[in-house]
Amino acid sequence: MAGYTPRSLEPNLVALPAALARGALVSLPDPRAKAEDKNQLYEVLRFQYNPETVTRSRTGQWERKLDKKNSSSAQIKEEEAKARGGSLKSKSEVLSFKLVFDATELMLTGQDPSTDPFAGDKGVLPELAVLERFALGPDQVPDPPKKDNEFELISLSPTEAILVLGPRSFPGVITQLNIVEQRFNLALVPIRAEVDVRFRVLESSSIAVNKDTGKVFDDLLNQRKLLAGMANDANAADRVKAALGGTSGISAAIGAAIKPPPGGTR
Repeated sequence: MAGYTPRSLEPNLVALPAALARGALVSLPDPRAKAEDKNQLYEVLRFQYNPETVTRSRTGQWERKLDKKNSSSAQIKEEEAKARGGSLKSKSEVLSFKLVFDATELMLTGQDPSTDPFAGDKGVLPELAVLERFALGPDQVPDPPKKDNEFELISLSPTEAILVLGPRSFPGVITQLNIVEQRFNLALVPIRAEVDVRFRVLESSSIAVNKDTGKVFDDLLNQRKLLAGMANDANAADRVKAALGGTSGISAAIGAAIKPPPGGTR
């Protein structure tokens, strides 16, 4: 952004034996924005510290479709009782992780740039501001509130972003931020914060705005396919297929099929 000096929270007082790959969040410009504004909508938040844990979850409901038009209630109940096939009506994957930002060293060394609207130390407010912009969307002007039983709901359009975790890139949006400001300077500016982030992956069926999001997700699927090939035991798979073709003792046959050969090698 023009007029602002880039800053870094990278620790300097303690030397690490090797450079670490840092996770990051990269915003994708809204294709509906004006052409002259698109270059200004790219924002990159590099993690000061990588998350200690990343929880990936997917939830859904198992459903089976029955032909209820041409079936009696008794037949429907019988079909439901013995139904084994169906499909999973699933929500897209959610990644949960914690980010930590600490500007203590930056404040002690006096390296925090001052060419911005705030005087003095800014603590971790710049990093929190980027996360808030991601969560609220680039314009940050919500639609009129809608009434709910307990409180008013507002409709937001969070910024589509890429979550970079080493060789993996996940396209999605931030759906929840829980910011805990822990330490403050004399001006009541937070100098340390922990942020719990929930990031919903935008899978191909979920994409509505940015076509680049689809490209990132397709790359992720192709990467998974290649990695799965490295872990798949083709020989054992052939033995399982042969076992399933038998008529008795299938469970025992499959157990024997997937048993590794002597020596622990495939």
